[in-house]
Amino acid sequence: MTLNSELFRKRSGTGADFLTPTRLAPLFSLLAVLLCLACPARADGIMVTGTGMPAQDVPNVQAAVDKGGLVQLRGNFNFGPDGRVRITKNVRIQGEADSVGEAKTTITGGFWTFHAPLPVKGAPPADKGPIISVRTIRFDGAKSTPLHFPHVGGLDVRGCTVTDVIPQPVDIPWSGGDTLPFQAGIVVGNRIDYPKGPLKRAVTGTIRIEDNRFLMENNRPDAVAGYGVLADWTWGAEITIAQNTIHRTSRNGIEVLDNVRSDKGKGSIDISGNRITTDEEGIAWPHKFGPNGIVAGWYFDTSGGADFSRNNRIAVTGNRIEGRGDNSTGMLLYANDMVVTCNDIVMGGGTGARGIVQTGSRGFFANNRVRGQSRYALYCHSFEKLEATANTFAWTDLNDFTGIKGQVYLAGTLNVLVGPAPSFIDKGKGNRHVDIPPCSLPEVDPEGDAWEPVE
Repeated sequence: MTLNSELFRKRSGTGADFLTPTRLAPLFSLLAVLLCLACPARADGIMVTGTGMPAQDVPNVQAAVDKGGLVQLRGNFNFGPDGRVRITKNVRIQGEADSVGEAKTTITGGFWTFHAPLPVKGAPPADKGPIISVRTIRFDGAKSTPLHFPHVGGLDVRGCTVTDVIPQPVDIPWSGGDTLPFQAGIVVGNRIDYPKGPLKRAVTGTIRIEDNRFLMENNRPDAVAGYGVLADWTWGAEITIAQNTIHRTSRNGIEVLDNVRSDKGKGSIDISGNRITTDEEGIAWPHKFGPNGIVAGWYFDTSGGADFSRNNRIAVTGNRIEGRGDNSTGMLLYANDMVVTCNDIVMGGGTGARGIVQTGSRGFFANNRVRGQSRYALYCHSFEKLEATANTFAWTDLNDFTGIKGQVYLAGTLNVLVGPAPSFIDKGKGNRHVDIPPCSLPEVDPEGDAWEPVE
């Protein structure tokens, strides 16, 4: 008998079989559990697999989101008619993609399926909201909107698909009643959660909505306010809405209104590379013009669009819009100092439709194209506090456009139209039309003696 075996026998009091494989197995299992508890969380976060049963899927996802960090969703989830996950911590929610990058993870149902609520409804938050990322998830059959973010300090939504959103009433009076039937692909800001007015600093930080598909067809486009992206009432946010496909909206494909620069001058809006198709009919709210492609600037308080300290710097470039309604507008703009370039707008022939409507001042419009048929291709007119002054409209391609009333209508002052415009109607003061083609510069370093004086 060795010294070690004798020592173990004395400690155990059970004989030489104390360290047999059978007795060691529980010890190793206990040691493994203790090591797991002592180790930090896995770098790949928490994995949640869908069961298809709302009673399990909603609390499972909620529990994972409550921990924050990375949450990976795999499979098919069912949130039932009213399931909702409240997001109050920094979190990255990631679905699975197939071989071509399309979302495989599906969430069916839900009512405001992913919701970042206001801490106190109706009161400006004391602290910044959570930073949230949602990627590569398909949302099908949600009520109102599956993505609703009234309180965030940063947001990144990419690679998601939204289909079959079920309209729901919100407390906004209109000509059809005291509640407005509403649906959207995504909502940023408190416009729907608390529609009485903007809440200071409820939404701040960097907001990115990119490479998503919002398929918004509904059965009553004349009575539903349908949006692809609705981002109103943010504070000092740097907003990018890019490369999204937005189909059959009955109100506005993209609406970005009354977003305030911060006290330190932060705040910008970039709307680029989106593909938008409106429905053929639209709800006549808050006015008869619609359904529209892009609506940007200030509408609820137009003085903000004329106030350099409050007005975000807005750029709209490279978008393709089809306005199919009788009163559709490709772009409806309510702000000063906007830059609008290289957009392609196709109008479906509506007698009240218009390609680009500018109500603000000092806008720069260049190399846009309007095709199809509508009342006007360009329409510049003042609206409330917005004076439609000193805009430049350069080289708008109207070769494939037929104007029912005309091609270009200017009712503001000191605006300049550059390039051809066979049908130019001037109802303003001091407006100019300069019919010159785009130019190209000579070579920087000409060869030979071409520039030498010839005697």
